[in-house]
Amino acid sequence: MIQRILLLFCSLLLSVSSIYSQDKVIVSGKVIDTQTNKGIPFCTVQLKDLRKGGYTDANGHFRLPKVPLGPHELVVTRTGYTTYSQNINVTNSGISNIVISLSESEVKLDEVMVIGESEKTKMEKQGFAAEKITTEEIAVQSVELNSLLDQSAGITVRREGGLGSNAKYSINGLSGNAVRIFIDGVPMEYFGSSYSLNSLPVNLIEEIEVYKGVVPVELGSDALGGAVNIKTKATNKTTLTGSYSFGSFNTHQASLNGSYRNKKTGITARGSVYYNYSDNNYKVWGNEVFVEDPETLEPIRVVAKRFNDAYEAHGAKLDLGFTDVKWADQFFVSMVYSDMYKEVQHAATMIKAYGERHFKQSNLAPSISYQKKNLLTKGLEVSLYTSYVKNNRVTVDTTKNVYNWFGEITRRKTTGGEAGDTPVHNITNEGTWINRANVSYSLNDNNVLNFNAVVSDYKRTGYSEFYDPENDKSNDYYKVMKSILGLSYSNTAINSRLRSNIFVKSYGNDVNILIHKYENNSYTPEYNSTSDVKYSYGLATSFDLLKKLTIQFSAEQAVRLPEPDELFGNGAQNGKANLDLLPEISKNINVGLRYGEVYFGQNSLTLSTNFFVRDVENLIQRETQPQGNQDMFIYSNFGEILSKGVDFQANYEYGTNLEISFAGSYNDTRYWSDYDIKGNINHYKGARLKNMPYLQFNSSVRYNLSKLIKNKGDLTMYYNMRYIHEYYRHWETFGDANKDMIPTQFVNDIGVSCRFPKNKLAVSMDLKNIFNEQVFDNFAIQQPGRSIFFKVNYTIL
Repeated sequence: MIQRILLLFCSLLLSVSSIYSQDKVIVSGKVIDTQTNKGIPFCTVQLKDLRKGGYTDANGHFRLPKVPLGPHELVVTRTGYTTYSQNINVTNSGISNIVISLSESEVKLDEVMVIGESEKTKMEKQGFAAEKITTEEIAVQSVELNSLLDQSAGITVRREGGLGSNAKYSINGLSGNAVRIFIDGVPMEYFGSSYSLNSLPVNLIEEIEVYKGVVPVELGSDALGGAVNIKTKATNKTTLTGSYSFGSFNTHQASLNGSYRNKKTGITARGSVYYNYSDNNYKVWGNEVFVEDPETLEPIRVVAKRFNDAYEAHGAKLDLGFTDVKWADQFFVSMVYSDMYKEVQHAATMIKAYGERHFKQSNLAPSISYQKKNLLTKGLEVSLYTSYVKNNRVTVDTTKNVYNWFGEITRRKTTGGEAGDTPVHNITNEGTWINRANVSYSLNDNNVLNFNAVVSDYKRTGYSEFYDPENDKSNDYYKVMKSILGLSYSNTAINSRLRSNIFVKSYGNDVNILIHKYENNSYTPEYNSTSDVKYSYGLATSFDLLKKLTIQFSAEQAVRLPEPDELFGNGAQNGKANLDLLPEISKNINVGLRYGEVYFGQNSLTLSTNFFVRDVENLIQRETQPQGNQDMFIYSNFGEILSKGVDFQANYEYGTNLEISFAGSYNDTRYWSDYDIKGNINHYKGARLKNMPYLQFNSSVRYNLSKLIKNKGDLTMYYNMRYIHEYYRHWETFGDANKDMIPTQFVNDIGVSCRFPKNKLAVSMDLKNIFNEQVFDNFAIQQPGRSIFFKVNYTIL
């Protein structure tokens, strides 16, 4: 049935695209100095109306691929030169042979044909092991941000179910909160799970920056294993776009994004809303999915549908302020609101099914931001941000019913609670004051100083509806004040072939706790506080051995402080507290090579690889801990962890029709301590870190059929593959008999999309996990099988 739907949909798109479509071509040229006629390097070349651009290379060449036909505004800027602006009209043959002459008083337009560097290339050629992911092409697909990240070299996204489920990220063998997530440079953990990568639609995202290991000072956080920075769309034009996606498991996702700017006053308004819903009622099976025989009480393995896993989330973001005025490049007063409802199907593993446990979370975050280049003096750039984030979380687990995997009530308990022997109706309030400042000063074109400071003050309070007045614990609180300061110096030398960045960081952490302990039939208040300061330092450098061959090196002694959920637990997501957690400290080294972009005829090729070593003390790792007849999550320290390995990526393009990418990674992450954190002999010395994938590959192919069918259409088909080699669920021990393995996984997705005239309307269909593979992740939690999704995108303005 699904195959017939796919064929019918493709046929429909082919027939429609024979009438409507739009090609994409190349705009290329060279920027030269009027007086010397020499190429000017590192000019910014941008199609302003598309927010698409790049940079000139060392000889002044530039190349902008995949430019839609029609009128555009071409803007060229460079410090010390007059800005160039010209309206161009792109036809089927593209635009080449352009020479743009810049001076203080003259701008010319002549003809010549060359090739240059893109903004993505420039970012990836810095000393940091980094990658830039654009969302322009995949925005029309029914794809989650987590799935997009999972296709990048060295990154593993580990989800605990379908849409809205908890996700953890691993970069080069380090996982969990060692990998920090940012949104527009602000740490996303402050916003809570209702405003996260699980909920944000890809339509609202401009691009994603991924840093592996060493993270620049500008992203002020204690990122140990790497960082992901999500950049939201921020156009200064009047626009309004919407999208709606629906498909398997009663999944619905909708978003609306718009902006307005008054050209005379600079008053700007931006807004976005989204809504997500899914029953997540996909089929699961395996050793941990069983019902009891009513007579023998023996387990019977079954195939069952998840029945208590629904997810609903909605949110909105509004920015009001000014852009491109004399006193500010950008000034906004903003508000973020999000709300989420999530049912909980099981504990940390799938052994026991829940039927009524759920939690809710809401988020309200007003903020003020300010950005200005050349503030008071040339070369001084300032970015300021302040926000107060208010989170409210309610966990409800009060039923006396006991459910099996068929959703049947098998018996009634004497007391309520599926995750324990006592009912739970806990209300948790979290408030975080965030202040971020980034100041950059360009001494000249080759030397830049940068200072970043992030100071946050977090407080959690909570109470239970089941406390009696005499034992009220509502004045309990958990407080964490964190300050992260960073200073860096960047230098460009040897005709811009050598790029270097050295930096130092400091981390301050103050934890204060007031809790009531139950002793001698009464609650006694107990106060604890700890304070710690750590320092780190590092460098990142790259050198162009040849015009298209770059070697990169980065090293850092990094620090990561425990997060509130790691210290204090999170009952809504089956997490227990561990107040004894210590900060992680890691020595990170990366050595990489990048070759490209190399053009031969209509072919282009880019190759990159990165070798890494991570030497970690007190690694914070999530593991399961028995509680009654089920498992809960808890974060624990592990002593000495050594991770080493390699990742690589190859990207090939043929004209504007074919794109192929292939990426892979291997990491060898092992536990080398003689003793565990409690002083006991470590019987797992030399073993791979448990529950951690170590070998994976992914590939994607995109093919544009528009020219093949000789019409003006923009019809694209795509294919994605992900392979994860089998790995141990628990610790390796001597021998290999009766070990619990997460089996090898080979997942394939296909899809087709079509853009209609003027990019106003786009539709797509995605068929995921087409062979219905049994896909597992954290602690053998099964992910969705075969599913199909449709999506409609429409640009209203």
